[in-house]
Amino acid sequence: MPVEPHRGNILNDRGELMVSTLPLYKIYLDFVYQNKDSQKDTEETRHKRDSLWRTELKALSKGLNEIFPEKSAEKFEQDLWYGFRNKKRYYWLYNRKISYTQYQRLLKLPIIKLGKKYSGIIVEEEIQRKNIFGDIGMSTFGIVRRTTDKKGVEIEEINGLEKKYDKYLRGVAGVGRKEKTGGKFILKIDRPAENGMDVQTTINSEMLDICENAVKKVLKRHHLPAGWAILMETATGDIKAVVNLTKLSNGTYAETIENIPNNPTPNHAFCRLMEPGSIFKTVALTAAIEDGRLTVRDSVKSYSSKVCTFNGKTVTDEMYRDNGTGRYSMAEALKYSSNISMVQYIRKAYSRNPSDYTNTLIRFGLTENYNLIESEATPYLTLPGTKRWNGLSLNSMSYGYAVGMTGINMISFYNTIANGGRQMQPRLVKAILKDGQVVEEFPTKVLNEQLISKSTADAVTGLLIEVVNGKDGTGKRAKSSSMLVAGKTGTARMVLDQSERKGSRDPYRDIDGRRKYQATFVGFFPAEDPQYTAIVTVYTKPTTKSVYGGVIPAMTFRELVDQVWSLDSRWGEQYGKKADVPAMKPEYIATVSGTVIPVPDVKGMGLKDAIYAIENNGYRCRHNGTGHVTSQQPAQGTILKKGETITITLQ
Repeated sequence: MPVEPHRGNILNDRGELMVSTLPLYKIYLDFVYQNKDSQKDTEETRHKRDSLWRTELKALSKGLNEIFPEKSAEKFEQDLWYGFRNKKRYYWLYNRKISYTQYQRLLKLPIIKLGKKYSGIIVEEEIQRKNIFGDIGMSTFGIVRRTTDKKGVEIEEINGLEKKYDKYLRGVAGVGRKEKTGGKFILKIDRPAENGMDVQTTINSEMLDICENAVKKVLKRHHLPAGWAILMETATGDIKAVVNLTKLSNGTYAETIENIPNNPTPNHAFCRLMEPGSIFKTVALTAAIEDGRLTVRDSVKSYSSKVCTFNGKTVTDEMYRDNGTGRYSMAEALKYSSNISMVQYIRKAYSRNPSDYTNTLIRFGLTENYNLIESEATPYLTLPGTKRWNGLSLNSMSYGYAVGMTGINMISFYNTIANGGRQMQPRLVKAILKDGQVVEEFPTKVLNEQLISKSTADAVTGLLIEVVNGKDGTGKRAKSSSMLVAGKTGTARMVLDQSERKGSRDPYRDIDGRRKYQATFVGFFPAEDPQYTAIVTVYTKPTTKSVYGGVIPAMTFRELVDQVWSLDSRWGEQYGKKADVPAMKPEYIATVSGTVIPVPDVKGMGLKDAIYAIENNGYRCRHNGTGHVTSQQPAQGTILKKGETITITLQ
């Protein structure tokens, strides 16, 4: 008969347990002793048993209560006396499976420590695969379990890293045989099993916990159906955390591999294709700059009506800011997330030959499947000359529609910008270990030493800094008091399921005008010396309210920045005592260097946003009245020392 090996462990970046094979035990008692070969032994043993159970029962019950405190010693004594008095066979000592540690403590208790002959103990061992930290990371680590298919046939279900690295984790079965000796079957090993190897990941347990708590908090607060986040180390491409949370039927949020209504895929971050919306605008502008079609000094016409028609289709903007010129610079187009501007820019750059645009996007790696886990989705672009391509495709692809991206795909692109144009292979597994020794290593890998020129990467970084730190930037809620953040907001309408449309022909809107949204913030920090790149996405139910990536995801991103910053001791001296924003060298980056920052313009803001904008720039805020800010002293642009007070009046 086969002798099953113990499956290898999945470890974090420090080699600590994340997923392991753990034994669980069911404990039964047989209160009837019988030796068919010796009646005398039967009678003597039964007599000693009776004496032991009468004199040691109270001590045994007390010991059981110390191991299993949820059941009182009195209740243990009552139940055990019932089993003993009625000579129960196969009597369940404790009505649930117990751990290895509990089992070892149990073996030291009165009566039990004398062995099966006097205690009647019967042990059933069950090997279970267990995530040490509960469900956190489950959709990435994966599961191994026995289940049945639609025909009722028992099968093994396996996914995630468990499946990707199964050949290492599984081990090699041994061979044994059962022989009957002295009336008992004993397993004799002919060839011992070879236990599985361990898989060491790049996941950092503390950062995983930070991401899970931050995402779960906003999902609960806003009653959202699902959300996810990825945190990547910029220089290496190492994935330090990936979290996928779904609202379960009982109202709680957890990671799950089940295909339930809010969870159409085991892993949103790696396996769910999305039209990314405005976070794709960064990709589009990077392509045009890198191809030499545009520069950051270009501008296009702005539309105060927030509406324009291209190729017979209306394109709208959510916000408009009058700068007095009637035009939007590239920084303003990205900062205000202007769809109308993006269509103009990309049409100007590529309308004569759209294939140049899509070829550049392919070269950027935007159709790459990194195959980090099983079932990772393959992104796609709408390509000229295919059935999907039409007169609106180029317009749509300028602001994040008519494409299907994954979360890992998008964060990898932003990580390349953060790296000054150097493209890293995303890495989730570092090494394979056997008995603590490395047997196979997966080193960091540079996919392209200079996928994007340093000048292009710097220019785009400057634009992304403006999104977060510039006046009225859509990403202002991601601004951190700890360090400079660069990033982009994105909001995309999601295709409704047929059941959600309620007869509507519009795939994005039901008959009551409600839509589902996907809201995202993606960026990196500190902007002038990026250490980490992160992406946060949340999903909504069909709603009549607009949802924006610059609100919930941006605020969650800011929390990640502040929490990760507190973990990293390298940043304590570099940023912790330095309240001013570091200087940026390129002239196109609208960030002020030195020890002071101009007073921000908070007129028109509500109180919370105004206080946030003022205090994040290192000033104190004093306020009068309620409503929205109508005046401020000193005025916008005034240069003050850190810690000075700005007074605002609200009406």
